[in-house]
Amino acid sequence: MLLEPLEPVIVRVIEPPARETGVADIILQAVGLTGLLLIGAAAFGLALGAVFIWIRRTWPANAFNGEAVQQLHLTYPVASASATSDISARS
Repeated sequence: MLLEPLEPVIVRVIEPPARETGVADIILQAVGLTGLLLIGAAAFGLALGAVFIWIRRTWPANAFNGEAVQQLHLTYPVASASATSDISARS
């Protein structure tokens, strides 16, 4: 009984060449991320504005429009012309 010699089977896996990343690809990716952040910020701002408008229309007297807030009405007294001349005369 003669057996034939077994030869190993060698399989080479050839990968496709890697795609080169150029300057244009990097700029496009950066603009894409910036655009995504811009759209997200705009959507958040519009949603928050809609909530504020809804609150003002639902409850007209609230703290957001200043009607229900205690106001202190602090003022600084303005010196009259005679008081100013008295101060300058003392100097």
